[in-house]
Amino acid sequence: MDSFDRKIKHLAESEVFEIPDNVDNSINDILDNIANPKSKKKRPFKVAILVATISALTITTVFAIENIIEYFNHNKNSIYKPDEKDFTVFGSVVNKSVKDKNIEFTVDNISIDDNYINIFYTVKSNENIKNIDESYKDPYVANPIPDVFMNGENITPYGLVEHEATFVSDKELKGMRKVDVSNQDIKDNSEIEIKVNEIFKEEGNWSIKVSADKTDSKEHTYNYDINKKVNVNLSYDYNGKKVDVEHKLDIKKVSISPFASKINIKEKSNKVFGDWRPMIGNSFALFDENNKSLDVVDKGGFGPNANGEITASHEFLKANKDTKSLTLVPIEFDDSVENHMLEPKSIDNLPIVFKTSKYGNLVLEDLKISDKEIRYTFYKDGVVPYYPNFWFFDENGNEISISSRIEESLDRHTGRYTVIHYLQKDSDDVSKIKKVSTFTGNDLKLRYDQQIKIDLIKNN
Repeated sequence: MDSFDRKIKHLAESEVFEIPDNVDNSINDILDNIANPKSKKKRPFKVAILVATISALTITTVFAIENIIEYFNHNKNSIYKPDEKDFTVFGSVVNKSVKDKNIEFTVDNISIDDNYINIFYTVKSNENIKNIDESYKDPYVANPIPDVFMNGENITPYGLVEHEATFVSDKELKGMRKVDVSNQDIKDNSEIEIKVNEIFKEEGNWSIKVSADKTDSKEHTYNYDINKKVNVNLSYDYNGKKVDVEHKLDIKKVSISPFASKINIKEKSNKVFGDWRPMIGNSFALFDENNKSLDVVDKGGFGPNANGEITASHEFLKANKDTKSLTLVPIEFDDSVENHMLEPKSIDNLPIVFKTSKYGNLVLEDLKISDKEIRYTFYKDGVVPYYPNFWFFDENGNEISISSRIEESLDRHTGRYTVIHYLQKDSDDVSKIKKVSTFTGNDLKLRYDQQIKIDLIKNN
């Protein structure tokens, strides 16, 4: 069996292989023409076209997605497993390597749309990676995290770093990183540079240039130029007084793509409280034309620039290409309202619904506890603008403290969040956990009087 045949066999045995919709539709059209030919003379020619189409699909798709499939085969507990289909359908093969300090860095694949670049890579060392540092026994810690450059400028945003890794062997690690590029204008097939300056405590130069091919994802991306300027007036508690602040918002665009839905907003307020300038940031609710709440993803915020402005893209869930409009409702917080821990509920009665405010609930859907980890899945029902925490208790309501490293993932298709607590050696006995709870969010108020209607009219 030659190399190509092995690739075909590996692909055929994979559970995740799916033909992209545009190719699938083309094949269906060809099959329809074969089933209903205009003349018998044309039938063999159409069959030849079908064979050629399938052959081209097989060759290009196998090489484009094999490494992505291999990554998830090695990392079966990947927190990005829900996106595997999208990574493969919209993936492009790179397979470029660079070696420095006896360490080889290879970019295997990238998957890209207007909102995210997803990089899959392999790192090989002459040394046992786990012996370089005690903490490197955890591949998440050992993972060298590449940045993305365009025209010599680092376009990787600061803040939340989404990544993970897995060991293939003691000397080989596979990793992936998501890079938010929703504030960048990356043209089709423009050149980007994937770069790492330090791997396994060695400083060096690992740089690989690739083409940012968005051809496939472009067909499934819906961009809307909004450019709507509006003022929003909110009250803040400052030094024991209510202070009115005017926020100037410029809603630049909305993008719904395979890897995310984003709303891009430029903001500036007219007040400064000491060294703090109040900003709305992602403290808003979104609703579609049917008044369905769209989950605004809390990924932290960014401080204003030297001019007191913030330009940020905020991710939201539960919208699609058929969404006709958005309504943005600012959130105001009342410092005089004190939040409290809700009554702990038994983990034997899943799913558990926690009413966090009059606007929404948190639903703890699944919870698994072992001597190595605590893993749970939850989703938001209604408006819950913050990323929640859960606390654990014994049968008598005594809190169980946990020492752990936390990984979090989000299934953007279902709106489910998964949290994994990897337990440390000094953790308490988690077998005592019998109840769980979370805090209320009663201090928030939706300012419907300041709501903003955003019609989604696709760009030409």
